[in-house]
Amino acid sequence: MTNLLSANLFRLRRSRLFWLSLLLTAAAGAWQPLQTWLEYQRKFPLDAVFFVYAMLIGLLLSVFLSLLFGAEYSDGTIRNKLAAGHTRVSVYLANLITAVFAALTFCSVYILCTLAVGVPLLGGPKAPGPLLTSLALSLLMAAVWCAIFTALIMNCSRKAASAVCCMLLFLLIFGTALTIYQILDAPEFYPSFGLVDGEMVSEMMRNPSYLQPEERWPYELLLDLNPQGQAVQFTDGSVTRPLQMLLCSVGVFAVTTAVGAALFRRKDLK
Repeated sequence: MTNLLSANLFRLRRSRLFWLSLLLTAAAGAWQPLQTWLEYQRKFPLDAVFFVYAMLIGLLLSVFLSLLFGAEYSDGTIRNKLAAGHTRVSVYLANLITAVFAALTFCSVYILCTLAVGVPLLGGPKAPGPLLTSLALSLLMAAVWCAIFTALIMNCSRKAASAVCCMLLFLLIFGTALTIYQILDAPEFYPSFGLVDGEMVSEMMRNPSYLQPEERWPYELLLDLNPQGQAVQFTDGSVTRPLQMLLCSVGVFAVTTAVGAALFRRKDLK
């Protein structure tokens, strides 16, 4: 597998797509705190804008990985790797490790640029402890995206089809996450306005869609299983179940990798 990883890393180093993605990531990381400072000055702490990358990394990886690995079928690279004596599992895992390396590189560059621009303008993080916890979880979340997209791309023989499927899958996961988050975020009461004796009055009405504490755990579990659901929590600063999020990410990564590798072992590559 060492030779496969070396070849993949060499390919990354020579890839214009990789360097363009890295440049865009750096620019986004620098622009977010600058835009916040120009609009709000120091009213917004750095913590409030630190995890914007978590919302975007899935979309970036859906395009980048599908184009990077999707070309291996059209170029005959996968058949050449197998003909050279490498097993299908080693080819799959080498691509997954390369994808995780690329994702962590994108995230790291974004974070460094955000800190380099944001600390002088907005000041340091107000809660470094929770921020570091969320940072570690967000990097694991990026690895989960890699596992999901690698499983899809390695089992799709057409680059264009894999690119479209990855983007559609991202949108589906994104929409599901927002729906679940809105359900959990519904207020217990909401104001109701009406006219009484010609005067506008308001009263608080109970929200029938509000989830009671004993009803929330299935939705919280679904939100934590969803990588974009975790991203929403990082961005919103509402990480209250770090251990559950960790276990969910590890579980999704392991299951997705096992299923993807098993399907790739049985795939007809002719």
